[in-house]
Amino acid sequence: MKKHKMLQLSLALVLVMSLFLTACTKKEVATVVSATPAASMAAVETTAPSAEPAPTAPAQFTLGSEPLSFSFYGNYDWWVTNQWGGDSPSKWIQDNLKVTVTPIQSGGAAVQKLSTMIAVNELPDVILLDRGPDVEKLVKADKLVALDPYLDKYPNLKKYAGESTLNMLRSEDGKLYTFPNYYTQKPNGNAGYVINTKIYKALGSPKLETFEELASYLKMVKAKYPKIVPLEVDVNAGGVYLFATGFEENYPITFINEKAVPRDDKLTSLFLDPTFNTTLKYASQLFRDKLITQDAFTQKSDQVYEKLKNGRVAVFVSGDALNSKVLEAHNFLKQKDPEDGYMAIWPIHKDGVSKDKVFPNSFASQGWNVNVITKGAKNPEAIFAYLDWLTGNEGQTVTNFGPKGQYWDTLDADGAPIPNAKWTSTPQADKDKEHFGSFDWAGNTAFLDGTKAKIDSALPEDQRSWSTTQQLNVMWKTSLNTTEFTNLAPSPDSPEGIAATALQDIITKATAKAIYAKNDAEVDSILKEANDSAVSQGYDKLLLFKTTKWLENVAKVKVQ
Repeated sequence: MKKHKMLQLSLALVLVMSLFLTACTKKEVATVVSATPAASMAAVETTAPSAEPAPTAPAQFTLGSEPLSFSFYGNYDWWVTNQWGGDSPSKWIQDNLKVTVTPIQSGGAAVQKLSTMIAVNELPDVILLDRGPDVEKLVKADKLVALDPYLDKYPNLKKYAGESTLNMLRSEDGKLYTFPNYYTQKPNGNAGYVINTKIYKALGSPKLETFEELASYLKMVKAKYPKIVPLEVDVNAGGVYLFATGFEENYPITFINEKAVPRDDKLTSLFLDPTFNTTLKYASQLFRDKLITQDAFTQKSDQVYEKLKNGRVAVFVSGDALNSKVLEAHNFLKQKDPEDGYMAIWPIHKDGVSKDKVFPNSFASQGWNVNVITKGAKNPEAIFAYLDWLTGNEGQTVTNFGPKGQYWDTLDADGAPIPNAKWTSTPQADKDKEHFGSFDWAGNTAFLDGTKAKIDSALPEDQRSWSTTQQLNVMWKTSLNTTEFTNLAPSPDSPEGIAATALQDIITKATAKAIYAKNDAEVDSILKEANDSAVSQGYDKLLLFKTTKWLENVAKVKVQ
């Protein structure tokens, strides 16, 4: 799922959108299919003859009827799109559906990359990005294709996501421009804490539940393994924000992402919030004690994964702790030593906080992020048809479990693949080399998670998917529905939108300063200064705006 979604506070995607008014698009596009709506025959049988010929329905694009290609760009620093046709799912799609995708990479600098593409008038055909102001800026610049005309012709999205979810995704003009990825009504997420099992056992498998116990364990690691990073907090120290979810019950990471905390029926300043204050003080103390990554604000994601792969991390805390790179690291260590590898643990919490009310993961019905089709695409309907096929049972099966005849031959009554003997006999590490799911940009969470759980439960324990096991045991059990906190972002051109842009830079700098602080008093001073700076940029007005939107969402969610 969705690198839910998740802790990309350092990403500052909103900065690039100031350039969008001058943007232009280009490129060629993909062609694809979907099922034909089934109600037409019934309508013919029950309708009285007409004196005039019935109007001809618009032709539906048929997947595989002609070759097609489109460019795709994932607008994240860490996102890397694999070469199309290099694995069995994309090769099958290319050979059987005549679809070819040309990846465009961010190169670790998504903001700059998108700015460049805009400057030279070369927007990709499809962009995968976060919901909110980024999308709205493109809408107002008239760069995106409205998807409403395709919803009934290609019915999978409407069928599986549902009207209420699609309505939550609509832009201010009432139109739908986004195709959601990993939309859901069920808990999901990959955020949390992962420990190196070999190191943990060597240190006596101590109790690891509270923040005090975590600090004690990290000191043990530092003392016995001086070359090991006790706590890896991911790029830009993004993992430290997860601490907040354990310092207060029912405090999802969403509050930090929104820079707004609900108190007494209104959204209040994150900088003045006691829980956020405690979070940064705890992180700062760990940093001063050299228990967390000392180069957290300068390291690249490749360096993080290299440390994990070499077994040089005792505890990893991240908003995407189960991604394919972490899985690769786990399998690499496990192949060398069956006692080595990684395991998710229940999220750390403050003594007195109920462990069952700690939620490092959050989910919304709209899912993790969204695809948009730009007006430079030659055949936007074909692209939509492909995405609609992708989000259906067949598309989800091919991209996540391989094509028919590889690891499955038949489907069950729910349309889910039934693993064959090869699935059981093939080591999980070998199956993981296929990078299943890497080309799934229209994740249907209910189908996918249900199928994974069904397949895994039928296998012997030593053959089960590592990622799915961690998700079932920990991650999905620690995920909170935060649909009411979606769509709170203002238009980037509005006073509130300008304040939101400034706020992103303020919190990024304040977090770094606080972690580098010499003592708790300095953290207090840094956060007060950050709040004053934010207020001077219009933070109070932004909070009022978000409060209004939030309360509107609360009313909508109650109705649904």
